[in-house]
Amino acid sequence: MVMAARDKERLQAAAAELDPQGDHSVCVPTDVTSEESVAQLFDQVRTTYGKLDALMNIAGASSRGLIAETSIDDFLNSFDLNVLSTIRCTQAGLDMLKVSQGHIVNMGSLASKSASKFIGPYATSKFALAGLNHQLRLELAEFGIHVMLVCPGPIAREDAGSRYQEQTAGLPESARRPGAGVKVRAIDPEQLCEKILNGCKKRQTEIVCPSKARILFAIAQLSGAWGDWVLRRFTSS
Repeated sequence: MVMAARDKERLQAAAAELDPQGDHSVCVPTDVTSEESVAQLFDQVRTTYGKLDALMNIAGASSRGLIAETSIDDFLNSFDLNVLSTIRCTQAGLDMLKVSQGHIVNMGSLASKSASKFIGPYATSKFALAGLNHQLRLELAEFGIHVMLVCPGPIAREDAGSRYQEQTAGLPESARRPGAGVKVRAIDPEQLCEKILNGCKKRQTEIVCPSKARILFAIAQLSGAWGDWVLRRFTSS
């Protein structure tokens, strides 16, 4: 297993938790917004293992704010990390994935399907990621590569509810909550990992968690007005 992230110390801490003996993991500090850094990462994969069975594109960042007050640079930064990083890594690993007929897992969000208020750059980029995932699924099917989009709600974390304090000044209190106030239970990250692994075994095209969110998505496809009404019922905003 090759683990990659920008923060070397946090990367090593995560590796130590997952693989205490260090027998099954290699840490490669990587900036996925840099083509050079991504190229070095996949060179390390080839050198260490000589193959690639699965690519997990999970780098991403959220934010809060009004569209009218969000700078174009903030939109570009969000798009770079949440979408273009997936393109860079997929292109870099594609030759090895064709040989292994392996897996590409792209970490989307409930916001890949339905946007709530105050998360403009995040929802915009996650919708784009869903479109990219669909394109990859269609284009890579002939090579036997499994492509899956994972759309979870807010994931349980220690700083939930406090990480957007500065960005939400002047916005409703709900904007700083996980998912900007979406009324779903926080997802246990270990349970989500199990769902992803099972999804790879079954070669599923998509995972939505919680699954009941699919009802909202289906309604929104039938009628945007109905979808907005249901969304207001299931969020605090």
